[in-house]
Amino acid sequence: MYLYILRRILVSIPMLVVISMLLFALIQIAPGDAFTGQLDPKQDAEYYEQIRAQFGLDKHPVQQYFAWAGNFVQGEMGLSFRHRLPVSEMISDRIGNTIFLAVTALLITYTVAIPLGVYSAQHPYSKTDYTLTGLAFIGISMPSFFAGLLLIYFFSFNLGWFPYSGTVTAGAGYEGLEAFFDRLYHTILPALTLSIISIASYTRYTRSSVLQAKAQDFVRTAYAKGIPANIVLRKHVLRNALLPLVTLFGLDVGLIMSGAVITETIFSYPGLGQLLIDSIINRDYPIMMGVTMLLATFVLLGNLLADILYAIVDPRIRYD
Repeated sequence: MYLYILRRILVSIPMLVVISMLLFALIQIAPGDAFTGQLDPKQDAEYYEQIRAQFGLDKHPVQQYFAWAGNFVQGEMGLSFRHRLPVSEMISDRIGNTIFLAVTALLITYTVAIPLGVYSAQHPYSKTDYTLTGLAFIGISMPSFFAGLLLIYFFSFNLGWFPYSGTVTAGAGYEGLEAFFDRLYHTILPALTLSIISIASYTRYTRSSVLQAKAQDFVRTAYAKGIPANIVLRKHVLRNALLPLVTLFGLDVGLIMSGAVITETIFSYPGLGQLLIDSIINRDYPIMMGVTMLLATFVLLGNLLADILYAIVDPRIRYD
């Protein structure tokens, strides 16, 4: 197992290099730069060239890439063109919000989807099953930005139950447990938006897995021995049916972190996603590179975590 993890980490390094090269190439192809159109037209052109030289934009693209890569390996991501702040500092200020949003979305997904999937499998082809199946298909086909707007309209504007922006109540000055619940209160709607597609797909996946497990010989044998239905469901059916869901947790970690980009923008949630969108609009290349590389790392680590969990929960799997 340890050798397999080491091999996967070594394979991830060239993948990150390729991702960084492709992203840097796309940035260079785009016309203009972060300073185009932002300077005073009456300003001397030499001043504009001095600003570009200060950030190394006057060098050849290959030199710019290797300069960035050298700093990135040392943990430095450069300075923001627009904010004149270290990119690593700006990311560290926001990554906590994105992680909190992702964890909340995962908890909502598993808390809602698994019981619905199990209940649907326990009552197959009933009206409830058909209703849940229809809702699941709607959830899978609904874009996250549209779902977010619907949630804002109903739960923020009409009902006034949840706020539609920010992470804390301005000026409240909460501390300790009150601050945590206030932060959670602001995260419910964006987390629910982020988890709608996952809830829909996991509900269908759980239903299918439970139905398949119930048809196995060992389950029929358990029923034949007179074991109560609830014990058979808990100890035999769910233990095998939910096994694949454990391995999908690793994949969800990376996907939800990267999928928060649109959701954070809709809810004005100050996380990595909103930071990335703002950097694209302002052509703040150091932030674009830093956030994208971090999200790519999360996706690769999520895939590695999925493989590790699969080997842990299923002893038949060996990575030798």
